[in-house]
Amino acid sequence: MTQHGVDPIEGHTLKAVEQTLLGLRMHAVEMGGLVIDQVGAAISALLERDSNLAQLVLSRESIVNSYDGQLDRDSLTYIALQQPVANDLRTARAIARVGLELERVGDESKKIARFAMQIGAVSPGDPVVAVARYLRHMADLSISMLRSAVRALDEGSAGMARDVLARDRELDREYATALRQLMSYVMQDHQFLKPTIDTMFALKGLERIGDHAKNVAEQVLYMVEGVDARHRAPDVPA
Repeated sequence: MTQHGVDPIEGHTLKAVEQTLLGLRMHAVEMGGLVIDQVGAAISALLERDSNLAQLVLSRESIVNSYDGQLDRDSLTYIALQQPVANDLRTARAIARVGLELERVGDESKKIARFAMQIGAVSPGDPVVAVARYLRHMADLSISMLRSAVRALDEGSAGMARDVLARDRELDREYATALRQLMSYVMQDHQFLKPTIDTMFALKGLERIGDHAKNVAEQVLYMVEGVDARHRAPDVPA
C-alpha cells in the first residue's frame, strides 16, 4: 500500500483492463465503419450496374471476417485471463456479439454485390429499376440505423440505441411495400423471373441489415444498462 491507500499493482491492473476494453470497442467501431461502406457500395453497384464497385465489396469480405475473428479471439482471451465481473464482463460479451452481427451485415452486402455482378446492363422491364426507389430508400434507412448503432456503441449511449430500435418498424414497412410492388410487377411480366427473385432477396437483405443494426443496438443496451432487450415482451419499451 502507498501512503494514500492505493495499491500501485491494482491501479496498473485496472488501467490495463480499461485499455483492453477500449481497444475492443474501437476495433468494433472500425469494423462498423467498414461494413457501413460495404452496404452503401453494394447497393450503388447494383443500382448503377458497376461491376468494379461490386468486385471491391467482394474483395473486402475477407477483411470483414478478419475483424470478426479478431474481436472474438480478443474478447475470449480477455474474459479467460482477466475473469472480469459485472460491467466489464457485459462489455466484453456485448462487443463479441456486435462483431458477429456486423459480420452478418457483411454477408448480406456480399450477396447483393454478387447479384450486381450477375445482372448486367439495364434493360426494358428490369425488376431492379422497377423498385430502385425502394432499394435506395431501404439502403438509406438500414445504413442510418447501422451508423447510429455503431455510434451508440462508441459513445455508450442507451438513448441512441433505443432510437435505432424505434426505426426498425419504418424499415419493415418499406420492405413490405417494396415486395408488393415487386409482386405486382412480376405478375405482369414473367420474362424476368430470375432477376425478380434476386431483387426480392436484395430487398430482404436490406431488411436483415436493419435487423442486425437493431441487434447491435440491443447489445449496447446490454452493455450500458444490463438490459437484455432481446428477451423483452413486444411493444414494451426497454
